[in-house]
Amino acid sequence: MTSLAPRRTRRSGPALDGVQAAPGIEPELLDKARERVEFLYGEVARTWPGFIARPGQRQMMHAALLTFLSASLPESDGARAGHHLALLEAGTGTGKTVAYCLAAIVASELLDKPVIVSTATVALQEQLFFKDLPRLAKVIPDLRFELLKGRGRYVCESRLEAALNDVAQDGLFDEGSQGTINGAGSPGRSAPRDADQTKRWIAKVAKSFRSGKWDGDMDSLAKLPDPRDWQRVQASGSACNGGQCEHFRTCAFFKARRRAAAATIQIANHALILAALQTDSALIDAPNTLFVFDEAHHLPGIAGEQFACRARLGASVSLLASLRALANRHSRDMPASTRPDLTAFGQAITECTDKLGLLEAYWTDNQLVSVDKPVHRFLQGQIPEVLIPECEQLATLLSSVAAVVESIASALKEPDESRSPAEREEQMRVGVELGAHVSRLQALQRLFSAWATHDAVAWAKWLEYAPASPTSTSGSSQPTSQAASGTHRIPATSGPVHVDAWLCASPMTAAQSLSRGLWKNASAAVCTSATLTACGRFDFFDRLSGMNRFPERRAMVVASPFDYRRQGELRIAPMTYSPKSAEFSEELCRVLPTLLHEHRHGQLVLFTSKRQMLACHAALPQDLGAQVQMQGERSRTELLAEHGRRVERGQRSILFGLQSFGEGIDLPGRLCEHVVIDKLPFSPPTSPVEEALAEWLNAQGRDPFAEIAVPRAAMKLAQWAGRGVRTVTDHAVITICDTRLVTMRYGREILAGLPPFPVMRAKQLPLASNADTAEVDAGVRTAQIGDAAR
Repeated sequence: MTSLAPRRTRRSGPALDGVQAAPGIEPELLDKARERVEFLYGEVARTWPGFIARPGQRQMMHAALLTFLSASLPESDGARAGHHLALLEAGTGTGKTVAYCLAAIVASELLDKPVIVSTATVALQEQLFFKDLPRLAKVIPDLRFELLKGRGRYVCESRLEAALNDVAQDGLFDEGSQGTINGAGSPGRSAPRDADQTKRWIAKVAKSFRSGKWDGDMDSLAKLPDPRDWQRVQASGSACNGGQCEHFRTCAFFKARRRAAAATIQIANHALILAALQTDSALIDAPNTLFVFDEAHHLPGIAGEQFACRARLGASVSLLASLRALANRHSRDMPASTRPDLTAFGQAITECTDKLGLLEAYWTDNQLVSVDKPVHRFLQGQIPEVLIPECEQLATLLSSVAAVVESIASALKEPDESRSPAEREEQMRVGVELGAHVSRLQALQRLFSAWATHDAVAWAKWLEYAPASPTSTSGSSQPTSQAASGTHRIPATSGPVHVDAWLCASPMTAAQSLSRGLWKNASAAVCTSATLTACGRFDFFDRLSGMNRFPERRAMVVASPFDYRRQGELRIAPMTYSPKSAEFSEELCRVLPTLLHEHRHGQLVLFTSKRQMLACHAALPQDLGAQVQMQGERSRTELLAEHGRRVERGQRSILFGLQSFGEGIDLPGRLCEHVVIDKLPFSPPTSPVEEALAEWLNAQGRDPFAEIAVPRAAMKLAQWAGRGVRTVTDHAVITICDTRLVTMRYGREILAGLPPFPVMRAKQLPLASNADTAEVDAGVRTAQIGDAAR
């Protein structure tokens, strides 16, 4: 399959060369937009203390502006070529926030469309909301901005009252049925929750909410709640009665939504955007919205997690049993015209439970998962043929069960004037709680639909062992393994068992879902990050994000304003052994003290494994050991604060960290004069999804190492190396203790995507300038797009 090359910037001369082309945009609209954005940019430059106008920043601003204005272009035969999409990699120090915000604000004014800026981390959301946008509001007085959060981040007043009054004691809300589907629970054991402690917490937050001291936003609580406590009171779309709810006017979620709807810029996160689009939520009107995805290199991974399905089977059985009991109890008093057929409903529940028992007995009988074998992945994403009809029927049955539960919930939420106020209130609360479980049934239905389907590009499907659940009541009473004979069968009998498991399914990549659900529908979208390219190309992000399906997308790399040739150097440590050698770890422990002694102030050492970090720390001489702060000893905030205090006192301070310390940490000046990286950050395919993707690529005659491992390591290494130089006055040394960077062909490909430091080998003369591997002209390095689809 050939790639669809995106629209790329031309070699640049004057500041705006490479972003002049604007096919289809009305000249009058374009001129008006450019005049307005240049005026605002000039105001920012004039009024912000210390602001430095940068050619690369202006180029990015105008490229984003063209992309947003392309939202007005008509579609051709229902297809979108991609003029409304852009990949804009902006090197550290470019000032990309100002660039994309000004472009989005001007486009919003002219096109009358709201803007959503989505980030991957809370830190960037807070920076936008508390720092960047308030400063822009001083230049643009009528600029309004708000945080956009999902419904589940807010309390539901009806559910809070129900929990406070402890009306949920009819069997539906036990712990087993609460942690059932997707975000409602996760593989692994959780400690039992103390009932009295839960009641005290609910009483405390209810009092705070009623008094107005708490606004109902989970994130504004002094301490984040236990997830199981929050789940009992959080707002849910399935449980919401909208304008008919007696608490509608005071509802925390709807108050927040009204504020956000009036804002020019709404600040969200990737997971929320994807969840809203997946569920057709009214929270986001994609065809009428201009999107900015900052930290976009995280988007494919977050999307993969968002589109995955999983359910703990034992808890699902408990949920169904509780729903049956509640439906029987509360539907009898419903009018005959709306009352469901309880006999048929009960039969559907029984059939679901029986089939879940067959599945449980299958993996038990065939010993697919256990304490010693926690994961079983189905090869090529295909479950055994004998299970396919069971999963197909389960999906159909669960869909009908969800429809009945939804109808009962809707009926109970309708006011019944024949009942007393107390009875109506209890009826409403039960309806709300029933509605909260409709989405769980629907997610369970999607899971079994995925299990029963085997497309050309199959999903990853697997089982994960879970500790025995007290609510798990189906399965084989005396499992007998058929594994030795090489055959698997569904046992004819079922009964109590002593194991439970999570059933999981996930797309191998989110490319198709992002392409269809986001890029095709969005009015316009700009993806930006300091690392969108890998090995100097957009291929990797293109494939994983589905952007390669839009041939006219823009792609541009705006080089950092930093002079990397003068401000630092990249050293290859004089290692004798390769990381693939057993002797590497011991050699690193010997070499590291020498490397650290060469620098007097702040240093950051990044490790690819905790075991290596602990070994190196234990091998340090006493003087260096006392100067090290290691990830895990205290919170990151505390470690960084102490690091700053030590450097300010003129002391050497060394941070030892893992992957999370390689991104999102800003250590300018003397806080980080030296970054040490133990080895190239390759991540072996350890998750079932990664294993399935590697398996599929191999089956296609493709190389998973070249297509996945190398570009992923390249993006990560570029982030890590970027910790060294954060301002135009910084100077830093980046030391990489992995000679494969210069001895292996893939190492040289990775090197091409790093900041253009001079490359040194120990104390030898420079090997090469990393700048030689990329085209640099007037502040813009044009990333060449290779075979994006292979």
